[in-house]
Amino acid sequence: MRPIPSLIPRFNLDYGFKDFCYGIRSIFSGDEFDLEPLESIFGKRTFLFTNYGRSSLYIILRALNLPKGSKIGVPLYSCTVVFDAIVNAGLVPCFVDIDLNNYTVDPGDLEEKIEDLSAVVVIHTFGRPADMDKINEIANGIPVIEDCAHSLMSGYKGRITGTLGDASFFSLAKYISAGGGGMIILNDNNIVKEIESEVKNLKRYSILNEIKHCIVAYMRSFLYHKPWFGLFALPIGLAIEDKVDLMDKKSFEIAAINRNDLSVFIKKISSFGMKVEAQRKNSFLLMEELKDTPLILPYERKDTYCNYYLFPIRFEKGRERDSVSDFLRKRGVDTSKLYSETPLKAKQCYGYKGDCPNTEKCGSTLLTIPNHYTLKKNDLLKIAESVKEAIYENHS
Repeated sequence: MRPIPSLIPRFNLDYGFKDFCYGIRSIFSGDEFDLEPLESIFGKRTFLFTNYGRSSLYIILRALNLPKGSKIGVPLYSCTVVFDAIVNAGLVPCFVDIDLNNYTVDPGDLEEKIEDLSAVVVIHTFGRPADMDKINEIANGIPVIEDCAHSLMSGYKGRITGTLGDASFFSLAKYISAGGGGMIILNDNNIVKEIESEVKNLKRYSILNEIKHCIVAYMRSFLYHKPWFGLFALPIGLAIEDKVDLMDKKSFEIAAINRNDLSVFIKKISSFGMKVEAQRKNSFLLMEELKDTPLILPYERKDTYCNYYLFPIRFEKGRERDSVSDFLRKRGVDTSKLYSETPLKAKQCYGYKGDCPNTEKCGSTLLTIPNHYTLKKNDLLKIAESVKEAIYENHS
C-alpha cells in the first residue's frame, strides 16, 4: 500500500513516554504492589498475574484438574490463542456459536452442547457483556471462566465483568495499554491455593529482558500513531502478513508478569474510568451519525454497561464489507475484519465441524472502525462521513 501519513489507526495503543519511564523505574524498585486500586473496582478478591492473558487461561484450566481430553466450550468467534491455551492445557475446544445481536455466547447453542462440556469460556467480545445469568444457569455447576480481554470495566446488572463466573482473566496489553501481562481474578475459593502455587513458581524475566520489553512496548505504541502508522507501521505489517501466518501462535511461554507491566497497569487503572467514558461518548456519536444507514450497529442491552473497546459495524454481504474497508483505507481510516479467518483456522487446526453459522456470517460481514478515546470530534465525523460515502458508492 502507498504511505498515508494521516491514516487513523484501527486500534489504540496508549503506552506513552511517561508510562515507559514509570515502567523502567519499577524494574529496579523492590516495593510490593498495592492492589487497593483493583479492590476498589472489583472488590476484595484474589488477584494473580502472568505474562499474557492466554497464560492466565492456561493456568486456570490446569487448576480445574479436568481429565485429559475434556471438552471446553468456547465461542468460535475469538482469537485462536484462546484455543491454543485450551489445547496446551491438554483439553479440547468445543465451539459454541454467538448471538448475532451481541457477538457473545448464544445461550441456546450452549444449552444444546452443554452435556459434553467440562467447563465453559465466555468471551465478552468488543466489551459487550454476555448474558451471564442464562449462561450460569445452563452451566449448572460446570466451571464458567470469563475472558475479559475486551471488557475491562464493562458491567452486567450492576456487577463488573470478571466477577460473574468462577474465574476470569484479562489481557493488560489491550484497551488500558499497560504494555503486556495478564490478570486472573478468582471467585471460586476451591481453586485459589492451586493457582497461587502455579503463579508463584512461574519463570521470572531478567532485568535486561524487562528493559527490552519496556522499549518494545513504547516503540509499538509510538509507531501506532499518526503519522508513523500510515507511513511505516501498517505498510510493513501488511508486507509481513503476506509471508507470515500471524494467527499461528500455538507456542507461547508461560511466565510471570513483568514488573513494569504490573506497575503501569495499577497506575493507570485508577483513572481509567474517565477514558472509558470518553470512548463511550465517541461511540454514541458514531451511532448517531450512522443511524440512518443500512448498517447493523451495536446497541447496549438493558442492565449492561459496555466499555466499547471496539466499535463493530455489520453488513448484509461480505463483498460490501470488503469494498467499504478498502474505500476507508484510501480515505485515511484503517479498519479491522476481526476474527474473519478464525472459522477456517478452526477447521484446519482445531476440529471445528461447521456448526456455528452465526460466527461464520459475522466473520465475513463485520468490520470494526476506530472509536478511540484519543480521537477528536473532527476525526469521528470524518470516519462517519467516509463510511456513509463508501456505502453510497456501493449502492449507486
